[in-house]
Amino acid sequence: MEENLTYRRHAIAAGVLFIIATAFLFVGEAFYKPALTAPDVLASAAASKSMIIFGILVEFACVLAIPLIAIALYPVLKRVSVALAIGYVAFRLFEAMIFAGSEIDRLLVLALSEAYNAAPVAQTEALEMLLRALTGGEAWSGTTGPIYNLVFVIGMLMLNWMLWQSRLVPRWISGWGMASALVHGALAIVVLFTHVPNNVAIVLIVPLAVQEMVLALWFIFKGFDKVALGRLA
Repeated sequence: MEENLTYRRHAIAAGVLFIIATAFLFVGEAFYKPALTAPDVLASAAASKSMIIFGILVEFACVLAIPLIAIALYPVLKRVSVALAIGYVAFRLFEAMIFAGSEIDRLLVLALSEAYNAAPVAQTEALEMLLRALTGGEAWSGTTGPIYNLVFVIGMLMLNWMLWQSRLVPRWISGWGMASALVHGALAIVVLFTHVPNNVAIVLIVPLAVQEMVLALWFIFKGFDKVALGRLA
């Protein structure tokens, strides 16, 4: 009974962290994105310093939440597969590192814009190009870039495969997660070779984002299936 209560707490923690990792991403982006995507990045970034820093701090909660999800789930997932459970933790840590790198890029944009506005120099076009590269959605280091998305997808496949195999949650949830992750991964590869319209990309990405929230709510309100936990024990 005490062990089941402990696993219940792990499920709730993972669910809350899933929501933080997703919700805080959109909240933080709402503060810094307008300035970093403005036509004149040099001026807008310097003028919106406080908003950018606040947005990055909010989004940093995502960086912390991402690996903590895997750590919260590890005591249960290791009963399914130690190798996959460790792999899931490793890939979520790698994902968080890439995410942290993109935050550093944004802080670098802010620092460059402030330095330029304090002492304007020539070749502003070259500087603008550098800032665009650091903040661009297609940048390899960004959270919308292919490296981040492939790492994210591999982690989600590991998690949902373990959930499918163990039946810790209903298979319609884990099956939905695996199918959506495969589509997301295919999209991350396709964009390396050809342009994909934003509206098409959003339609392909949304199912996995929704599945994450459904999984999070299931963890919080239902927890792990007790029969499945009994089999694993």
